[in-house]
Amino acid sequence: MIFFYILVLSLPFVEHGLFGKEIFGLTLEKYLGLCCILYALFYLRRRRTMPRVFAYGQARFFAIYVFTAMVSYLVTSEELIFKDLIGLFLSQFIFFLAVLILVDSRERLEHALLMATASMGLISLYLLREYAANVPIYGLAYRPGWVAGDPNMYTASALIVLPIMPYLMFHAARRWQRLLVFGCLGLTLLGILLAASRGGFIGLICVLALQLRDARHRGRLIVAAVIILLVAFVSPYSPLDRLMHPTQSDQESSDARLRLWSVSEQIFLDHPVLGVGLWQFPVYMKRYLAPGQELAFVVPHNTYLEAAVELGTVGLAAFLAVIGFSLANLARLRRAARRAGDEFMQAVSTALGSGIVGFCVAAFFLSAKHAKLFWFAVYLSCAVPALLQSKAAEETEAAELEPAAEDSPSPASPPDSEALRAGNWLTRH
Repeated sequence: MIFFYILVLSLPFVEHGLFGKEIFGLTLEKYLGLCCILYALFYLRRRRTMPRVFAYGQARFFAIYVFTAMVSYLVTSEELIFKDLIGLFLSQFIFFLAVLILVDSRERLEHALLMATASMGLISLYLLREYAANVPIYGLAYRPGWVAGDPNMYTASALIVLPIMPYLMFHAARRWQRLLVFGCLGLTLLGILLAASRGGFIGLICVLALQLRDARHRGRLIVAAVIILLVAFVSPYSPLDRLMHPTQSDQESSDARLRLWSVSEQIFLDHPVLGVGLWQFPVYMKRYLAPGQELAFVVPHNTYLEAAVELGTVGLAAFLAVIGFSLANLARLRRAARRAGDEFMQAVSTALGSGIVGFCVAAFFLSAKHAKLFWFAVYLSCAVPALLQSKAAEETEAAELEPAAEDSPSPASPPDSEALRAGNWLTRH
């Protein structure tokens, strides 16, 4: 499992000297994924039950989405690069299988969430170091985030993990884990402030609003939300400040996005069914721009428009279905956990749902359909229902065994052959 946890640790990193290091054409991260699936296949024999890979709608539509993207790449790409095909699609599906097989207990789920939390703390330290190194050159308005891809991608990834941190901070099994989560939470909030993503800040407000559904910790959440808003308000440069008082650079960025969205809409209307092909947006964008007009971008800066332009209605529908079924499945899990009095599963389902919604809001302002932490949350939405069901089955089995123990003969009574057989069965199982 160590390889799996290290892989989870690497998920938010896009530009990293170690995880991104290529060996024989593949990055170290891909080799970690290969180790994970090999271990998962070996571990499959030890599982009590076989994982239900396509039991939920999000899993089926994820398979459709991956298949559509792979076919689009094979058909439209002028030069087929095997590592691109492996890197973004086959590896995602392999990781999906590894999550379903390996996350088969509450302990492993908690450890995976702790590693995701640690990953945001680690990448936030990289942001702080980048910010400290560049502030003397570019001033306080510098926005760090290169190691995560860009500041907007960092914030979108943080929104996935942020909702689970408060629960782990108070309920993690060991004291050092609670302290670790507390530190990661502070670093992540500071990183969000320095990244100053306007779309990410809107997503953060949505996350806080959704987390208020948890009545038991509503007071703490309200206090935390007020503190975050006050800090953002008094900070000399923050996402709230960029929303309320945009600079010339901010206005130019907004104008560029509006032009990108307009061009993307035109391309989609001309190629509505299957799109123009994977990674073909820059080629078509130049054809749709007015003579003499240029845009220094290679993506539409809108995840949904990007899916529509590249993969057409088919790809966009599959992508939206993955999100919709994930949220619906987590909502059902949350209600079931609340009825069962399972605080851990209720917190996990609420946090994953809130994180996905926050990410989806932020993704409206950037191209993030390949964000690995988002897909990890989707995969967990397929894995965690089985954990609630397994607990319910264990409790039912224990309740059924208790009467048998009460009805068993006392040591003074003569042994009964049926009772002995029942006792032997209980001993074996």
